[in-house]
Amino acid sequence: MTAKLKDMTKIFTSIFPVWSLWYIGILLIVYIISNIFSTDGMASFFGFGMTANRTYLLVLAIITTLMFTEWAVNMGVSRKTFYKSMMITGLVTAVFVTAVVAVISFGLSFTPFRGDYLLVEDLRYLTNFEYVIFHFLSGLLFWAAGVLIAASFYRGFWRGMLSVLAGITAIMLLLFNEDLLNYFGAIGNMTVYLGFALMLLLIVIYNWIAYAVVKNIPVKFG
Repeated sequence: MTAKLKDMTKIFTSIFPVWSLWYIGILLIVYIISNIFSTDGMASFFGFGMTANRTYLLVLAIITTLMFTEWAVNMGVSRKTFYKSMMITGLVTAVFVTAVVAVISFGLSFTPFRGDYLLVEDLRYLTNFEYVIFHFLSGLLFWAAGVLIAASFYRGFWRGMLSVLAGITAIMLLLFNEDLLNYFGAIGNMTVYLGFALMLLLIVIYNWIAYAVVKNIPVKFG
């Protein structure tokens, strides 16, 4: 890891945990209020949070790319280094929010807000471990899509709009993969990992496209 890559990653990893704790705090308030007023059964905070984390990672990637790209390049950081730092930070942030949500959910398990079931029902054929893998990987996909969407707007309005379409496509493919995972899960646990392999392929493709866009971002100096 080069010095500039280390410095950029250090900056992001010092900012994002603070933002993430604010997000999780608001999410916790929403969850508790929903629990109080809901007449139907609710998932645990872990299941509730893992579903929401994907959207958070998408939004955070968009905001960060728009806020810091020009600043980083003007500070002498190459676009390649900035991109690598974003990907490393995305992975670290995904691990961080997953861990914090899990800890809070464990604490809530001793309260009336523990939830009626652990996981959401749309992935009913997956084990708990497979569920965590699915939402963690889908969070990384949303992060890559967020970087792509934000970076594309630096290349012009229409390219930005096409990237939004690409982000919507990623969501549609993710929904398709949910159905596929349910189907594989109904057949047998080992076949579920075929669905995970497809998701990893999507992550690689979106990261490759995002890198191709980021490395050609036009930035005015000064």
